[in-house]
Amino acid sequence: MPLPNTDTDKAHGAPSAQRIAPQGPTPSVIAVAVFQLIGSLPILYVSGLALWGAARVGELRHSPMVPIVYGSTLLFSVVGVVAAVGLLRLREWARRTTLWLATLSVSWCALFLLLYEPRVPRSYDIVRPIDEILLGILVPVSIWWWVLFTRSSVRSQFRRD
Repeated sequence: MPLPNTDTDKAHGAPSAQRIAPQGPTPSVIAVAVFQLIGSLPILYVSGLALWGAARVGELRHSPMVPIVYGSTLLFSVVGVVAAVGLLRLREWARRTTLWLATLSVSWCALFLLLYEPRVPRSYDIVRPIDEILLGILVPVSIWWWVLFTRSSVRSQFRRD
């Protein structure tokens, strides 16, 4: 029986469970987490400033859609940042949250595009082209995330906590 040392269990001489380092996230999971952070942090900042500014000037009382639009954007970005950190730690809830974010962001953007009525002439409206560009980015990203995170080899990396 080998002598116990700092790398073995004292009772059985087996390698200590605390010493075995779990494998980290794959490059594709890291890429998704970085993409989520790069996308979520600026949106968090801008929507937070917009919501704070609207509250300061009293716009929240006069327009009920302002807190819904800015608040939901703020919420999406906070969830994106938290999920990105969870992805790097290989948490199952983060994988599922990322799939929800991929679906909800495309749905929200498409619904906005369908329901949006500009208050200015169409030639001066920049909201619709911005939403169309955003939707053009979100659809392939959403498909990428769904394909990646539903593969059994990727799903098996995540821990349920």
